[in-house]
Amino acid sequence: MGIRLTVKQKGKEGAAPQTVMLDDDAITLGRDQHCEVVLAQQAVSRNHARITRDGTLFFVEDLGSSYGTQINGQKLPKGEKRLLRNGDTIEIAQFDVVFDRVADVSEDVSGKTMFVSRKVVKDVMKGLAAGGEQPYFRVMNGPREGQRIEMGEAQEYVFGRDDTADIVLNDDLVSRRHAKVRRDWSGTHVEDLGSRNGIKVNKKRTKKQTLKDRDEVEIGGVRLLYIDPTEVRETPVVLPASDTDDGEGTVSVADDGGPRAASQAKAKPATAEEPADEPAAEAPPAEESPAEEPAADAPSTDATAEAPGDDAPAEEPGIAENPDGPPMGDLSTADAPEEGSGKLIDFSNKQTLIALGMGALMLIIAIVIIILLASGA
Repeated sequence: MGIRLTVKQKGKEGAAPQTVMLDDDAITLGRDQHCEVVLAQQAVSRNHARITRDGTLFFVEDLGSSYGTQINGQKLPKGEKRLLRNGDTIEIAQFDVVFDRVADVSEDVSGKTMFVSRKVVKDVMKGLAAGGEQPYFRVMNGPREGQRIEMGEAQEYVFGRDDTADIVLNDDLVSRRHAKVRRDWSGTHVEDLGSRNGIKVNKKRTKKQTLKDRDEVEIGGVRLLYIDPTEVRETPVVLPASDTDDGEGTVSVADDGGPRAASQAKAKPATAEEPADEPAAEAPPAEESPAEEPAADAPSTDATAEAPGDDAPAEEPGIAENPDGPPMGDLSTADAPEEGSGKLIDFSNKQTLIALGMGALMLIIAIVIIILLASGA
């Protein structure tokens, strides 16, 4: 199971987003060419942010960048990690990187895709996540970042700054005996012990609450992520096998919104634009040769006779002026009236019709004046 990153650049509505599939334990985003996701813009640091895997979970952290990193519009403090969920947007300078966990879809012997239902995916994720593990707290910031605090059956911990606490948190915002966490048959519960700054669960202040998988508990300035492997995780994005085979490696996005060549990047918009520029560069040499020269050189060699055929539209005027040439069924009939149809007035021209109308009006006015003068005499 890997991840899919969709890179978009703000203010570039016409630019197509770049998509890359990655299956690494650590993915670096930045301006340096050695990053897995290269964001070519001056406001992006060389090594700006990193996505890391922990089992089936993925976390993002800022690597001390100059302009910072935001997750869904909220700034990510330096030195802290944030859990990523499907659809989360990592904002780096003018780039939005949308995160999704993906799951491959296997194919049967006949080559038909076997679609996986949501229930099957959830069951698989539940089995992978559990693996005999017990619920635990993961420290998300501070000196103990990355450490786990296991929660066994019928276990209870007191968190605080005092040495008598079961879990000592050296933080000025933590009270001596700040909060209590216990696990029993009904689940894992967190309770405030009358602390000065209180506790928060998912950014909301509370006195007592039963925790669910991936709830985030704040005790003073320390953030703890509660992980319960026995609970069903979110369903990953299910992609056909043909979609996950391509695009593995690095993706590079330029400052102007256009893609740059990367070592193994899947950049469909880049391949769509580059061939369009090559014929435009070759077009001027085809127009430099006069139309009379191919006609004069035609008897001498077959190569010159075939060359005008590749650029036939550019040499149509020369062919049309040759009265002795063979009949050309591909010539446009729109040029026929100009050659010899004798058509003097083009009634399809709006300006011509207006001029004729004005002339007719002047003629009628002149006739009326002459009749009035004649009758007065």
